[in-house]
Amino acid sequence: MKRKLSDAELREMISEAMVDCYDEEEAFMGILYTLADNLKFPFKAKALGETVEVLNIDDEESSRGRGIIATVRKQGEEYSVGLDELEIKPEPENEKWLEMFYYWLDKF
Repeated sequence: MKRKLSDAELREMISEAMVDCYDEEEAFMGILYTLADNLKFPFKAKALGETVEVLNIDDEESSRGRGIIATVRKQGEEYSVGLDELEIKPEPENEKWLEMFYYWLDKF
């Protein structure tokens, strides 16, 4: 994904997501809930080359060790997949939030 936001803009978004977080677990949850609250679901992505529909962020399956887990649907069946494992060509309303997510993965 080609970046549109500056480092400063992305860091500001991450700072807002992590406001009042006291440890790494709370910071992780801040990012998770920011994505869950701001991404517009459902949206299309690819998992292992197959088109899937991303339904939501699964806060119960997600953890610092596993990463942010998304619930996806393929041919009527639902699966849990790491958000970072999906190939996403974002719609405009999701672009900045996914850009923040990938920046956070790379830098934090």
